[in-house]
Amino acid sequence: MLSASTSKQHHLAIPPPRSCDTFVFVGATSSSGTLFGKNSDRPSDENHEVIRIPSCVQYDKCDSVECTFISIPQAQETLDCILSKPCWMWGCEMGANSFGVVGGNEAVSTLLADELLSPDDGSPTKRLLGMDLLRLSLERGKSSKHALDICIELLEEYGQGGPCCKEDSDWTYENSFLFADAKEAYVLETAGISHWAWERINAGE
Repeated sequence: MLSASTSKQHHLAIPPPRSCDTFVFVGATSSSGTLFGKNSDRPSDENHEVIRIPSCVQYDKCDSVECTFISIPQAQETLDCILSKPCWMWGCEMGANSFGVVGGNEAVSTLLADELLSPDDGSPTKRLLGMDLLRLSLERGKSSKHALDICIELLEEYGQGGPCCKEDSDWTYENSFLFADAKEAYVLETAGISHWAWERINAGE
């Protein structure tokens, strides 16, 4: 009896599982198609919203887009998107566009994470957040490969970084992305400010 009681107390002491993961299975049905899903471990008291961003094809070359912390040149055309995002942030944690491209991101930690911090005071340097990169890729990418290429291009040009929580200005992280459409998917891993590597996921994987 004592042993059972001790075991129960130990079980209750285990913290609840937490994870922020995105998964995909390409060719999930006999008629082709892709199964995509994501869960999140964002702060429990953070307000989220699901929004629709209509397409636009009338941007001028001089227009810019205000992301969470920085502004960058706007694309001439953006696509119709449905996005799930923290309310305070411009970017999104997952979303889909009118061309059937879906995407999600999650935090990763590498040996290059210190690149994200200012050498002066150790605070996160404000660049594009991972969620900004995801939204920009979904607003502009007409296939999963196109979204991947856009994300890499923006990462190389502007870098990633900045506070990832409104209530904790010291919390920052590198990002992993998953882009998918009905035919294929791509995993993009990042490290530091602008290092990256990707892998293609074929049908049946």
